[in-house]
Amino acid sequence: MSDMRMANIDKLTGEIERLLSQEEITDNLPPPPEDRDASWEIRVSDDRLGVYLDMYPSTGNGTPPDAVKICGELAAMGVRDVDRDRVMALATLCGEGYPASGEDSVVARGIPPQAPVPGEIEFLVLMERAKRADDDDTAIDWKNLWITPSVHEGDIIARIHPPKEGTDGVDVFGNPLPAASHSFYNIRYGEGVTVEENGDGTAEVVSARIVGQPVFRDNVLDVLPLLVINGDVDITTGNIDFTGSVLVKGSVLEGFSVRAERDVTVQGWVYNARIQAEGSCVVRGGITGERAFISSGEDIRIGVIEHAAVSASRKVEVFGYALSATLEAGESVYVQGRNRRGIVSGRCVAGNSIEAISAGSPMETPTMLEVGRDPFRMRVIQELEQKKEAFLEMQTKIEKAILSIKGRGPSFDLETLTEDEKGKLFLLVRYHGKMKESAADLAARIDDEKRASLSEKRTLPRIRIRDRIYPNVTLKIWGETLVVKKQESYVSFFIDRDRGEIARGVF
Repeated sequence: MSDMRMANIDKLTGEIERLLSQEEITDNLPPPPEDRDASWEIRVSDDRLGVYLDMYPSTGNGTPPDAVKICGELAAMGVRDVDRDRVMALATLCGEGYPASGEDSVVARGIPPQAPVPGEIEFLVLMERAKRADDDDTAIDWKNLWITPSVHEGDIIARIHPPKEGTDGVDVFGNPLPAASHSFYNIRYGEGVTVEENGDGTAEVVSARIVGQPVFRDNVLDVLPLLVINGDVDITTGNIDFTGSVLVKGSVLEGFSVRAERDVTVQGWVYNARIQAEGSCVVRGGITGERAFISSGEDIRIGVIEHAAVSASRKVEVFGYALSATLEAGESVYVQGRNRRGIVSGRCVAGNSIEAISAGSPMETPTMLEVGRDPFRMRVIQELEQKKEAFLEMQTKIEKAILSIKGRGPSFDLETLTEDEKGKLFLLVRYHGKMKESAADLAARIDDEKRASLSEKRTLPRIRIRDRIYPNVTLKIWGETLVVKKQESYVSFFIDRDRGEIARGVF
């Protein structure tokens, strides 16, 4: 071993011995701790619902914490229901040198007050205009995007949940902690709702007394029979579909529609739009456009009609004129004719009577007037006949299918058919019977409607012209036809029962 290596070993050994020498270690140790007894602090939370015991360990030869003394201090403070086991556990930990503070040092708890449950209204129907749910954002129907709130008679609108009283609590000193007071709506009810009450007079269920729009404004719950559109029916409103009546203070713009289970009133115009009213319809301006249409379950009153169609179960009244229009009424049509313009071209059909200031034009524009035929009943008859023809056509197809299974030979043996063919044959035979029976029922209904139509001819239908009727106006009464050849004035047209033809009379 070389001298240099031996010298390094000796140097290392010397450093180790110095490190391990008592004198060097003692010189580097910190001074011994000061003798200090354990201490603690008792804190009460601001809400008086918790007592905290913050503990600090003893140092040196200090005295450890005394759990019994701590409990005595808590009792002297008036703290109720002290968790003595927790005090003992904290004192033990502190004696082992572990401090305690915060949430882990709770030694007593009060009972917090239970908050009251406020009264609330649980609405069971749509109360405000809302957007329709649409899973496909790329194909939004902007005209039918909005849903208008509406209810029918008897629909439950809301449930009233009365408030529940809270319960008082107790603080750590045994003092009561009062619960907060409850709150509730001061609800009032309109004439459009019905309220069912429980034993203590608190409303439980609110239902609609009438059809209309449910509203909750200024703490008043009600159903309004009228939906008011303060402007136009356009992209901002979408199509209107309402259970009550509708008032449009503007116009109904092109491509939009208004439907109401009661009346519709439009203060402006209807531009290439559609209106359907189960009740009456009033349009103060007019209707225009080849795709414009108004239907009413009762009457229609309108300013002017241009290139449009209207259909009323009872009456149509036009304050201005009807130009290239279609007018249908179950009872009567009346065209007042401002500026001496009446029914100019187009078609007018009424069950009982047509009265207009004029018909046709000096240009001899083709115009057709027809009375004595209820357009609605005739439409029903037409639809029934179409259905009957469809059943008869299907009956013929079934017969051909049956022949294809049986074959065209002189004899037929059922046993020669497969089970699948037998099943199809029996099914076709059953369907054939249903088609035949349905066609017969429809034929009977058609006969009933035709007889009803004939019975309505007890009232003598008339066409009255208060000023002028021009050439090329075609008149139809009870199926008889007359084409006006020359201009006439102050004239009425009716059926001469003796001769069975259209006759003239003085207006």
